[in-house]
Amino acid sequence: MAEMYMRNIRDWRDSTLMLSFEEKGYFDELLNLIYIYDDCLPDDDNLICRAMPVNKKIHNRLKQKLFKAGLIEIKDGFYFSKRASQEINKINEISSKNKVKAQNRWAKSLKNNNSAIAGAMKIEDAAALVKGNRERDSDRESKSENLQFKKTIAKNKLTQKRTKNDTKKSSYRKCSLQQVLDPEAEIPADYREYASGQGLFNSERVFWDWANWWVSENGQKAGKDGWFQTWKARVRKDVERQNSPNRNHNGPRGDRACTTTLGAQMALDRRRNRQ
Repeated sequence: MAEMYMRNIRDWRDSTLMLSFEEKGYFDELLNLIYIYDDCLPDDDNLICRAMPVNKKIHNRLKQKLFKAGLIEIKDGFYFSKRASQEINKINEISSKNKVKAQNRWAKSLKNNNSAIAGAMKIEDAAALVKGNRERDSDRESKSENLQFKKTIAKNKLTQKRTKNDTKKSSYRKCSLQQVLDPEAEIPADYREYASGQGLFNSERVFWDWANWWVSENGQKAGKDGWFQTWKARVRKDVERQNSPNRNHNGPRGDRACTTTLGAQMALDRRRNRQ
């Protein structure tokens, strides 16, 4: 695990210039997780949402933005960043070199100590010491191989699980709104006719609000009967609110407006009479 890493400020600013502040913060935290997981961060949305932490909808939206910008990729079920992989390899190489240097210093120190007491040690004890060192080295290599083997198995299981989930999701995935309608275009004729038949006011404005809301929600939550049925449900709800006797969004009622106007006229007449 990389406890720290170097960052080239100019390269970072150039690569994230087209991102918003929210997207930059998400990308920065995602890179931190990639370094913490030593370039083996699994493509597990629940894990990442807990680790950041971040709302799952926001996570999926920002994740797709980074994919489109080409800043991250998913390979074999793991997040991949080219620059992060290069830095992690450098860190691991430096760590390995430092480990070898430490072992050499320890071996040299041990050799000097052994030479100081070599006259008092028996040949059998020296052979036992060498044998013990070899066994410890062998144990370390065996543990490293086992760890690498377990890591490979975990990757294979995650890949299989990911493939299975993708296959399962593809069976019930629904089309997006943009595959059926253009949210910025004029309201379709059948949508307008239904809204007019129900008595909905300002159907075009309602249609644009409805369509843009679904596009912002990735547009894949329509009912099983399609987007037209979803539009019908929205129209029925708006007509109910529009015809509700308790509504107050349409301004003062007609009789109140008339009463207010009549009162003002009478007050003006009284003032003229006094003058």
